[in-house]
Amino acid sequence: MRWCKLLVAGVTLAVPAVLAGQDPNFLLPVAEIGRILREGEFEVLDIRPSRGLPGERTYRATIQSGDHLLHVKYAPAPEGGDEFNNRPRYELAAWAVQQLFLDERDWVVPPTAIRAFPIDVVQATLAAAPGDANLPPEQTFREWPMTLVALQYWLFNVEVPEDLPDGDRLEEDEVYERLLGNFNLLTYIIRHSDSNQGNFVQSTDPSRPRVFAVDNGVAFSSEESDRGTRWRDLQLDRYAASAIDRLRTITGEEVQASLGVLVQFEIRNGNFVEVEPTENLDPGRGVRHDAQRIQLGLTDSEIRALHRRIVRLLQWVDDGRYELLP
Repeated sequence: MRWCKLLVAGVTLAVPAVLAGQDPNFLLPVAEIGRILREGEFEVLDIRPSRGLPGERTYRATIQSGDHLLHVKYAPAPEGGDEFNNRPRYELAAWAVQQLFLDERDWVVPPTAIRAFPIDVVQATLAAAPGDANLPPEQTFREWPMTLVALQYWLFNVEVPEDLPDGDRLEEDEVYERLLGNFNLLTYIIRHSDSNQGNFVQSTDPSRPRVFAVDNGVAFSSEESDRGTRWRDLQLDRYAASAIDRLRTITGEEVQASLGVLVQFEIRNGNFVEVEPTENLDPGRGVRHDAQRIQLGLTDSEIRALHRRIVRLLQWVDDGRYELLP
C-alpha cells in the first residue's frame, strides 16, 4: 500500500493513499470503518470545531485505531439524547434507511455510529479543541455519568457543490443523474428538512460524482430548518429502476424491524456497551431506557410516515409522474 503524510497538531502521520480502483472517498473498506466507529478502541489525536468556529456542537476529530487513521465527525448528544438539530438517532436512522434500497457502492450517508462514553472522557476530549467558547458536553441521562456521541466518517475528496443539481450536467451525464437520484430518494424518504450549505457534499471523482448527505439531524418528524427544505421533495424527472425495484419489496414489517431499535446499550462492568437489540421498550418514544438498557430508534409514528412516503413514491412512478433509468 502507498502512504502519504498528514500533519495533525504538529505531528506528521502516515495515512494510506488512494490506490487505483479504490473508492476515492474512503481510505478503508466501509465495513472496517463501521466496525471501528461502533466498537473499536481509538485515541483522539486532534479535535477542532467542524466549521472552524468556537461554540459549535460538532467537531472534526482525527482518531487512531490500531494501524488505522480516520477523520470523523464527533457530535455529543444533548441532555435526554434528543432535541432539535441534535438527534443522534436520526443520523443513525438515515444510515440504516439507505441500506434498505441501495447497494453499498451507492450509499449516500457515510458510516455512522453512536457510542456511550464516560462523561469525563468526553469532557477531556473536547477540552483539547481550540477556542475558549467550546460548548461543554452534557451528561445524556441523569442516572449515569455518560454521554452518547454520534460518530460519522469524514469523507475524502469531496466538496460542497456550488449548484445542486448542476442543470447542464444533469442533462448530459446519466451517471450523475443516477447518483443524484439515489441521493434524492434518500432525502425524500427520510424527509430531510435542512438545506443548509455543507449538509450535502459531492465527490470530486469525475467518473462517479456521488452526492452524500452528511448531516441528517433535521429529518423524519423534525421541525423545519430556516435554511430551506428543498431536498425534502423529489427534484428529478427520472430515478434508477434498481432503487425503485428494491423499494417495492420493502414491507411495513421490515421497516419496523430495521428502524424500531437502531442501537441498544447495556451496562457491563460499569460501562455501557452496544448489544444486540431486544424488544422495543416503548415504540412511542425515540429514546428509551430502563435501569440497565438504553435504546434509540424511530417511533412507530415516524416509521409509519416513512413507509407512507415510500408507498406514495411508488404510486407516482406507476402513474407515470417519474421515469425510470434502466
